[in-house]
Amino acid sequence: MTPEQYRKIRDGLDARPTLRQLVLFCNHWLPAVPFVCYPVLLVILNVQWFALLRVGSAAALDFMQQIARAILVPGITFWFGTALRARLNRPRPYEQPGFVPLVAKETKGHSFPSRHALSAAVLAMTWLRFFPAVGVAMVIITLLICALRVLVGVHSVPDVLFGAALGFGLGAVGMWLL
Repeated sequence: MTPEQYRKIRDGLDARPTLRQLVLFCNHWLPAVPFVCYPVLLVILNVQWFALLRVGSAAALDFMQQIARAILVPGITFWFGTALRARLNRPRPYEQPGFVPLVAKETKGHSFPSRHALSAAVLAMTWLRFFPAVGVAMVIITLLICALRVLVGVHSVPDVLFGAALGFGLGAVGMWLL
């Protein structure tokens, strides 16, 4: 995105102070939702696992493997995305002359893929595996996070699209195919 293209977005938000404040508020707090909810998922899964152990169910071992998957898939995906991002080290949109983001940041490079998008997407896939209704809500939250990262000027569209695609893709492979 060029500085001129982003200036139109920024001017539109500046002309609507309430919308601008909503975007800033959501950009600050919405990314916390997947990361706060993920430990909640792990606690729920462990409570279910202990219930299976208590009744002596043979399914307890299989369920323990599912819990391990719920931990390893997001962890490996996050590590892979972080390594890819460091290797590619693409500049952020606001590093262009004349580009003034809605959110001031000093971070240089490491823009592609967006870790916010990647992490939220893989966590959404993890929720989808165990609690589909919550997983759908997490997919919607992921898409909102992607839009917000572009609106505030800290990522470009390819950054968030690739991050989300990588998170959704590796999450689906890890949670259902491996």
